[in-house]
Amino acid sequence: MGDVDRIDATHTWVIYEGEPYADPLVGRHGSLVEVCASFSDAELVELCGHWEWRAELATSDIDRWWCWTVVRFGQRLLAGRRAQEHSQGGSR
Repeated sequence: MGDVDRIDATHTWVIYEGEPYADPLVGRHGSLVEVCASFSDAELVELCGHWEWRAELATSDIDRWWCWTVVRFGQRLLAGRRAQEHSQGGSR
């Protein structure tokens, strides 16, 4: 490895800017199916992103399973809506 300029670093700080996604389920009441069915497409995309991010952080298999269950459900709802829009000629 050739010559490398080295700097003498002292303290390193990590800044946590919060979760990268908002959970649209927060503050909603009812069954997961009913609440998700009431979401807009943008809220479903946010839901999938949030729970995919949570799955990456999960430490137990059951937690990862639950996270991915929510993601798959949200993705199926989105795909169903898009298929319906496509079959109706894009009008919604």
